[in-house]
Amino acid sequence: MLVAGNGRNVGKTYLTCRIIQHLSKTNEVIGVKISSHFHPLENNKVIVQQKDFVIVEENQLSQKDSSLMKQAGAQKVYFVMSAQENLQQAFLYLEQLLPQKAIVCESGGLHDIINPGVFLFVNLKGKEIVKQHHLKFSPKMVLNDGENFDFDISHIEFKNNKYSIRKSMQD
Repeated sequence: MLVAGNGRNVGKTYLTCRIIQHLSKTNEVIGVKISSHFHPLENNKVIVQQKDFVIVEENQLSQKDSSLMKQAGAQKVYFVMSAQENLQQAFLYLEQLLPQKAIVCESGGLHDIINPGVFLFVNLKGKEIVKQHHLKFSPKMVLNDGENFDFDISHIEFKNNKYSIRKSMQD
């Protein structure tokens, strides 16, 4: 599952964490946070550090997005720092680490490389879509009114290594 959004502070991480919390009740979940910005590594376990990208396993308790994913119930969380032009190389390395489990990834650029089982695009209600390039992938639009999403995460299922979204609780 891939979660992207229409910029900063639209609710991507909050939605991602709620999805992880929901799925972790019945599945082992792996979280992935991909950022094009490089941040200090602190005391996380460095998996690979190259000139063009860094992959760490999150193990800190903090307010960082990747730590929030861990706190939400992800078994492991990988934090990838890579510019878009190096993301394919970073993902090829990351892919070797990912088990056949429910993976919830927050990334604005990964859709250019993979075709996820479910692609959610988060936007604030009433905000003009400035990241139009995401729309060509036909994402499921999720609107955030500042307090709630117009999408019921309880409809998300992960069974037999596949994601699905039920239309209603009776489906």
